[in-house]
Amino acid sequence: MMTGSLRRRYYLYSLTETQGLIAPVWVLLLQARGLSYTDIGFLGAVYWAVLVLAEIPTGYIGDRLGRRQSLLMAAVVTAVGIGGLAFAQTLVPLAFGLAIWAVGITFRSGTADAWLYDALAQSGASDTYTHVRGRGQALKLAATAVTAVIGGVLYSRLISAPFVLTAGLLAVNAAIVFSFPAVSDDSSRSQSESWRFSTTRRDLKHLLDQPGVRSFIGYTILLFGLVEVAKTFVQPIVVGNQVGLPVAAVGGLYASFNIVAAGASATASGIERTVGRHGWFLVAPFLLAGSFILLPVAPALAVPSFIGMEAIWQVSRTFQYSIVNERTPDRRRATILSVVSLGGGVSAITFRAIGGVLADMSGPLLMLAVLALVFMLGAGALLAVTPSVVFRTAETNISE
Repeated sequence: MMTGSLRRRYYLYSLTETQGLIAPVWVLLLQARGLSYTDIGFLGAVYWAVLVLAEIPTGYIGDRLGRRQSLLMAAVVTAVGIGGLAFAQTLVPLAFGLAIWAVGITFRSGTADAWLYDALAQSGASDTYTHVRGRGQALKLAATAVTAVIGGVLYSRLISAPFVLTAGLLAVNAAIVFSFPAVSDDSSRSQSESWRFSTTRRDLKHLLDQPGVRSFIGYTILLFGLVEVAKTFVQPIVVGNQVGLPVAAVGGLYASFNIVAAGASATASGIERTVGRHGWFLVAPFLLAGSFILLPVAPALAVPSFIGMEAIWQVSRTFQYSIVNERTPDRRRATILSVVSLGGGVSAITFRAIGGVLADMSGPLLMLAVLALVFMLGAGALLAVTPSVVFRTAETNISE
């Protein structure tokens, strides 16, 4: 397939992957069902626990059964989980719906990026990965911005509407996946060898033994945990007495989050050229954490802090995937990326569970400040022992 056609299909896939209709209201749905902050934190931990448990099996599916089939399953399973949330009324059914949603996400996690990298490589354009992924994410975020406005308004009229419509959009996403070209991970090896756990362990060891990779991944895992707990409590903070926005306006706020994040994602390659990946990780995440620390004394910073969070995380995640992809064997790329996502899931479980309890004890603003301080201490220590070589582009693509 020509590179231009491949890009267009990926961009259309990214557009229909959006879950913007429910993004600004899914926590509000939990509150509307009478759940406490601790309950919400617990459900967030359940969601990420399922992600962690399912990451490796679904990563193997992406490598062994085909990445296109895995992406198809992602769309279908996610649609079932999100549609189920529309009708769940109590803690257990809500947990079940979130668990199905999480399983669907794991079919996509790592697999979509591995498919894109390999498809571009087959076209001789692997060096455009950062650019193509960044643009694709920008389109997804732009679609999320538009649908977030609609979702906030729909929710204020009929709580279940954003969830049912999102399930329908994911059905369209599944149809687009059918048009994707299949990619070959490694024609020189049999699938049975790629399937073996010993191969995964060897390739993961190869990745983690490279200078600075362990500490860099640990750093991004901590950042992911902080971002995830903040995302959980955006809605209670901006709708609650801390900011006081009406529910119908939350969609517009989420739209602004995503517009800024889309701009940041689209310029990721430019940031890489000018600031450098090392410079980015030295400054941007620490600015975010610092803004969270100020929230208890300056609640008005909540909105700009959350806007900055979306932009910072989009660029950071693109750089993280680039660094891991460049140092990972072709045949195991989806599985290795799933292992990295697994580490982020453990961080999210911890941050969300602790965050829910702390929010009930002291309020969500002070909770975010405390966890941001934890991030700054841990991430600072990890970055201090990370050599700058890890942030440089790897020249050799590993295939053996």
